[in-house]
Amino acid sequence: MSNTTKGILLFCANVLFGTLVDAPAKLLQFHGVPIFTVVFLRYAIAFSCLLIFIAAQGQWPKPSQNIRINILRGALLTSSTFSNFYAVGYLPLALVVSINFAAPLIACACAPLVLGEQVGPRRWAAVAVGFCGMLLIVRPGTDNFQPAMLVALFNALVMALFQLFTRKAGFTDAPETGLLWVFAVGVVASAAALPQGFALPAFGWLWLVALVMGLCGLLAHLVMSQALRLAPASLLVPFSYTNIIWMTLSGIVLFGDWPDAITLVGAAIIIASGIYVWHRERVTGAAITLASAD
Repeated sequence: MSNTTKGILLFCANVLFGTLVDAPAKLLQFHGVPIFTVVFLRYAIAFSCLLIFIAAQGQWPKPSQNIRINILRGALLTSSTFSNFYAVGYLPLALVVSINFAAPLIACACAPLVLGEQVGPRRWAAVAVGFCGMLLIVRPGTDNFQPAMLVALFNALVMALFQLFTRKAGFTDAPETGLLWVFAVGVVASAAALPQGFALPAFGWLWLVALVMGLCGLLAHLVMSQALRLAPASLLVPFSYTNIIWMTLSGIVLFGDWPDAITLVGAAIIIASGIYVWHRERVTGAAITLASAD
């Protein structure tokens, strides 16, 4: 098996691990665990597992060369986790991930402001079409609109900023170093929010669900880092859209949430627009940044 094939398979595993963060987060909230506790458990478990992973390696990673950018990345990712978990608590998983697919389009639209990067008319056209698909999903002004959709859109914006600032910094730290900082920020920020809503899982099996959520949150980042060592980001980007498969199946199996036809059409439009933006970035040589939403 070639390194490229291994990289693709690892990246697809990263997408699956992402689903195994969002679905447990929804399940915990469904059984009465407040979102503040869910976010804290997600980061506390992932941070603890990362420390165990580093200890097993027997070598502490090198100090960060980008402390300020790591803190900013941690703040953005924690904000994303709060908004994403809030959205999955109120909306079907397939609907949330469909809205999240707008993040690359938002990153493309914001690139001139954040990076000073020129965006050509073809990419602007793709962004416009993608936003039409997003409007089709959200359907503002209709009975299908829910306020939590705005939170999901905010999450897409935060993830776009996370990608852009990571690209701007030219991130050079080892993956473990960056994760230590990002997860530490997540633990501190979510712990500070705990007084707003704290209640531990009431059933023993929910602790297993929380463990899966935290562990898969760590594995998603580690597996993606390994995938990027084996295959270029420009090749892996389209495979991120396989997330719609796992999130739809999880929603159906765990919660009986079947996505409606309009949501699927809107998701297809956003995915097609995102793939075209990815194609144009490959043609123009623009940097492509992959980032996990969780």
